[in-house]
Amino acid sequence: MITNKNNNNFCTKNPKILITGATGFVGKHLIPHLVHIYEDIEILTINRSIEKAQNLFSDLKCKHILSTDYDSIIKFNPDVVIHLATLSTSRNDMEIIKPMLEANIEFGVQLLSVLSKCNNLKLFVNVGSFAEYRSGTDKINDAYLYTATKSAFRHFVDFYSNLASFKYITAVPYTIYGGNDTAKKIIDYIRESLISQAPVKMTKGEQTLDFIHISDVVSFFAKIIENLQNIIEKFPNGEEFHLGTGVGTKIRELARLIEQHENKKCNIDWGGLAYRPMDVMYAVAPIEKNNKVIKWKSKISIEEGLKL
Repeated sequence: MITNKNNNNFCTKNPKILITGATGFVGKHLIPHLVHIYEDIEILTINRSIEKAQNLFSDLKCKHILSTDYDSIIKFNPDVVIHLATLSTSRNDMEIIKPMLEANIEFGVQLLSVLSKCNNLKLFVNVGSFAEYRSGTDKINDAYLYTATKSAFRHFVDFYSNLASFKYITAVPYTIYGGNDTAKKIIDYIRESLISQAPVKMTKGEQTLDFIHISDVVSFFAKIIENLQNIIEKFPNGEEFHLGTGVGTKIRELARLIEQHENKKCNIDWGGLAYRPMDVMYAVAPIEKNNKVIKWKSKISIEEGLKL
């Protein structure tokens, strides 16, 4: 059991979890996983559309509210918040600035303000991006406007964490794949090239990325809940966890692996697209701390993941 600042007990058998971005790629895989391993878990999701969440999780015991329903958040009084909601894009144009700031800064700060009134809150799990570390993980050096908003948001989390006396960590997923997603990923474009009549235009494919399967990502968040007591008592505030395999794969090598798996030839125009101005050319997660501190590591290699 964990005793929080107001002497309310927390039990990992029936945690109360607030999740933003529940209908996104990670969220729609995470919630069924948590419900499966925690029989008495209470999950509250906050959404732009309640109907979408209800349809997606119709057979699961969850409660869904609008993002502006602050009273319900305070009444729910979560133990843990997993903040997945984000507007992710590589665009830097004028038109994207306002919606990006609203999604990645304003919404999150309003949420933190409400959460500061929740006296049971013990841990806020912030979610960053590997592209915050364009030149390596020693320091933040944002590749895109999107990641600049993610980096900036960390300061607000730190402020409210100190104000309301809850702990926070930042999870930094690398290149997630697997499962079903509405947004195309690099693997999808390569697979499409297998049946495309016209060559699919891509960059030169020299980027080295760390591909982590969605199943491994959701297992990390479950492990955080399992290790909540240890995190609260022993971790410094703002502790980072980089979610990857620790193994880098070049885009061209990924295409070769897909060709080998599908026994077909990719139809790709390598170099048909230019690299973005500050593209991330090398992003491999430093994983040593994960297993040492919380006994978690990814289990699925890119070769195995392509077969799933």
